[in-house]
This record gives sequence, structure tokens and C-alpha cells, in this order.
Amino acid sequence: MEAGDVLLFPHGSAHTLSGVQHASTRTAESRHFNGVVTEVLVPGAEAPLEILCGTFVLGSSASVLLRGLPELLCVKTRSERHHFAIEWLRGLIGMMHAEAGTPRPGSAAIIADLSTALFTVLLRTLIEQGSVSQGIMAVISDTRMVSAVDAVIRNPEKPWTIDALAKVCSVSRATLARRFSQLGMTPLELVTVIRMERAAGLLRRGVMSAATVAEQCGYASQAAFGRVFTQHFGVGPGAFRRHHRVLHHHGLRT
Repeated sequence: MEAGDVLLFPHGSAHTLSGVQHASTRTAESRHFNGVVTEVLVPGAEAPLEILCGTFVLGSSASVLLRGLPELLCVKTRSERHHFAIEWLRGLIGMMHAEAGTPRPGSAAIIADLSTALFTVLLRTLIEQGSVSQGIMAVISDTRMVSAVDAVIRNPEKPWTIDALAKVCSVSRATLARRFSQLGMTPLELVTVIRMERAAGLLRRGVMSAATVAEQCGYASQAAFGRVFTQHFGVGPGAFRRHHRVLHHHGLRT
């Protein structure tokens, strides 16, 4: 690791960060938590080591993006490659560091919003660097296969087939199936995942009936929709909606 690196633990893995102390005496680190991130300062012989640590609390939809990521990812912000994304990262980290180092009125709110932007730019950088080889993020990074993702997101209610998705991507059925297999999923699994995330969003809003949500997500029958939803989320549409109503009533966010 070197100064400027960003470490991301997509699955919340426990970890220990250690280094070689060149000084003859060991000095204690200091920690400051401002309500959003923790700033760790470790004195050194030449210059102190400064680390910003934080946790991204994500909703259930995030698991779709993170599922194919490894336990640990390291993004180099001193890299000359992917210049645009790297400059964004440097800028966001610099602003977060300034707000964390000298807290002022509104700093916690600013850092919270910067964290959201940071997470988004991190995902974009990982895609541009080709760091992800499995899952939906890998599909998004494939310039030909991403057309399938875009098409299904725009029209999840359509009766999508492998032939239809191959046509959208301007490839043969065999090429589509082979490429998706390399990316760790099938084209129709992609359709199901996107439909289920859309269904979850509609149910959380609590405006549409389960039957209408099923129709909006491409299912001819509410029973078929319920079976797939339960397999995906572990609970049926009704229980899912009730759970989120309770959270909303208590002022909680997911």
C-alpha cells in the first residue's frame, strides 16, 4: 500500500491493518470519530500516517452490485490510468479529509453526502479498471453486454428471452450465453435480478398492489411473481411490504 490508496471491503470482512515501525519507540495512535468517519493518526519518524475509516450502510439492492466482488479491493489514486475517475476520487477524498480534520457546522452532513459520491465513483473506477470479473458489475463493464442491462432496466415488464437479449446486444444467441457464463450468470438470471430489485422498490413505496407490481415486473400471474420474489428475498411480497412499513413508521431507512 501507499499514500492515497483506497481499500474497500465489499462484504464487511474483519481486517487488521499493520505496518513496520522504523522508529525505536512506538507511539500511540489517536482516533477521532465525527459521527460519520473515523480519522486515525499514527505518528511517524518522517510524517504521520493518516487514515480515514468509514462504513457504507447500503440497502438490499446493493447486494446485486456487490455480490461478485472479492473480499478486498485496493484502488490506486496515484495511478495515471483512468485519469478522470482518479481525479474525482482524489477530489472527494481531499474534501472528506478537510471536513473530518476540522469539523465545522454541517460537516457530518457534508461528509455523509461525499461518502455516497465516493462509493459511486469507487464502483465506476473498478468498472473502468476491469477489476471485477463476475456478476452484474462485470456485465456492466462489458461494452456489448451492458446493452442487455440497460434494456431490461428500461423495460423489465417485457417478455425477455435469450433471443431478444442477443438482438439488443447485436450478438448471436450462443455468443450471449457464452459471455454471460464467463461473467458468472445467465442472461435470464440478469432479468430476474433486475425485476426483483424493481419489485422491491415498488413495494417499499407502498402505492401499488402486489398484483400491479407483478404486472409491472413482467409476471403474468401474482402467484408466479410471489414464488420468484420469495426465492430472491426469503419472504413473500406482503411480508416484505409490511416489514418496510414498520421501518418507515419508526423512521428507519434501509
